[in-house]
Amino acid sequence: MSNSDHGGKQRILAPAVQAHSLSRPAVVLFGTHDIRIHDNEALLLACHHNHVLPVFLWQVPVHHWGARGALQVVLKEALHQLSLQLSQESINLPLVCGNTADSVSELCKIASEIGASAVYWNREMTPESREMERHRATSLKQLDIAAVACQSALLYDVEKLELDEGFHGGHWGTLMPFKRACEKQLGKPDRPILMKESLACLYSVAPPPQDCKSVPIEELGFETVPPSTKWDEPIRERFPMIHYLAQRRLDHFLIKGLPLYESDRSRADMEYATSQLSVYLRIGIISPRELYWRIEDSSLSPEAKKTFARRLIWRELAYYQLFCFPKMRDRSIRKHYEASEWVTGDEEKGRFNAWKRGLTGYPLVDAGMRELYTTGYLTQSVRMVVASFLVEYLRVDWTKGAEWFHYTLADADSAINSMMWQNAGRSGIDQWNFVLSPENASQDPYGEYTRKWVPELSPLPLQYLQRPWQTFEGDLRMAGIVLGETYPHRIVQDLKGERQKSVESVLAMRRRSQEKNDENGYDLIDLPSGIETVVFTKKEYRIDRLGKVLQGKPKTATSTVKRRKTKRTTKTDGRRKNRLPSSLA
Repeated sequence: MSNSDHGGKQRILAPAVQAHSLSRPAVVLFGTHDIRIHDNEALLLACHHNHVLPVFLWQVPVHHWGARGALQVVLKEALHQLSLQLSQESINLPLVCGNTADSVSELCKIASEIGASAVYWNREMTPESREMERHRATSLKQLDIAAVACQSALLYDVEKLELDEGFHGGHWGTLMPFKRACEKQLGKPDRPILMKESLACLYSVAPPPQDCKSVPIEELGFETVPPSTKWDEPIRERFPMIHYLAQRRLDHFLIKGLPLYESDRSRADMEYATSQLSVYLRIGIISPRELYWRIEDSSLSPEAKKTFARRLIWRELAYYQLFCFPKMRDRSIRKHYEASEWVTGDEEKGRFNAWKRGLTGYPLVDAGMRELYTTGYLTQSVRMVVASFLVEYLRVDWTKGAEWFHYTLADADSAINSMMWQNAGRSGIDQWNFVLSPENASQDPYGEYTRKWVPELSPLPLQYLQRPWQTFEGDLRMAGIVLGETYPHRIVQDLKGERQKSVESVLAMRRRSQEKNDENGYDLIDLPSGIETVVFTKKEYRIDRLGKVLQGKPKTATSTVKRRKTKRTTKTDGRRKNRLPSSLA
């Protein structure tokens, strides 16, 4: 099948520096997001040089959103595999590792020691990485060393995208308008540079003649796991960081899972209904382009291909939102939602700790939180159940949940994680238009998932498994269950009352922020361009100018926006565009 059958450009990577510089060595810097040798633009561009030094520098995260917890477990395993690949006899490019408090200075030192003419890396597309990359590029150029930043982390360079403000077949920043903008402005994603081509490039280069000191991966300073907990073992067992095993997982999903994805993806008890490839995407064992074109070139139905492509576009959308709102990981995109009321003090601490430990007294929620801590993973549907419970019923600030997920998820991706939690917390671009009841058994209709992760309830009949408090005392005794001892009482008992408090809190906040409501009761947010636009707002939160909840059929949000004096727009085809500021200073 030719590349033109499905579109998508086959990339030919021309040298990024002048020819006379290629005789000098190059450094390729790996990050926590591109641990692979195929479809790695930075590595393959470096291979135009005669000598290449692969480098990984670990700097302990100084902010919440670096690689922490469960992500460090799979990162360490991925680095071991990368080192093995690069050190094999046919390639012989040993990976140089280092731990440092100043990765830019250390990189400059290494590049200078080997006489490098260029340093290559793949951009990580986060606010702190952009700042780091600017500092890195400036420091290297002062040493007359070329700084070459590449894009291998996403299907598209989302910074080049322009979205119309307002409502255009969907609200600003939601999936379908974003997907259409990607297709219209940027076309099909480029095709990946596959393993065979990548290996051919690696076979043609050699390491620099100079020796460079390397720190063993085990001594880089990753978080230590207490031997008594063995917390890392189930994570490593579930997600071996080997490319061909990731491909095998994809094969299995294509054959067994994807045909049933739409009907079964919400089932907590059916693991095959989701691909579970997010960990491999996060670390970079597989690339998004590789995954996209593997699906596109398959014999799946057009509808199945669209279904999977939408999931990849969600990932792109998360990074676009993070680009637009760099503080979204811990600050509300709808800024007036910062005034939302949450439980505080001992009440917050008690509820949050019970949720983290899987001891809320709601079996499906507890099953999910125990699986998360044990394996570093949850399917998207269960993530939504536990997030909805924390925000809507426990009334705990969504940022608490986002931080815990970031620490315990092996696929911890700060863009995707914060987009989900922002929407769960109602302050995101696309606030959830649903509430998931913790008592709903539809996600575990046979009880297998709950019994696996909450085994103390396994003797209960299916009809009581999600509501053990409704079981007769005699039946509980026969099952060896004592509520409050072998399994906790419910952390909150009046779900309807707690939910109503959540709604009233949002309404009170919106009544205090009438300037952020449009005439149809929709929220207004500020775009980076200085323009105000409407965003989707759940029906029960829409109020009129008197603060009354709007009744009747909701009106579609208008595309009319208020313009600020500070607006910065460009004309394109006669329409106003939200022009985002360049990330490169």
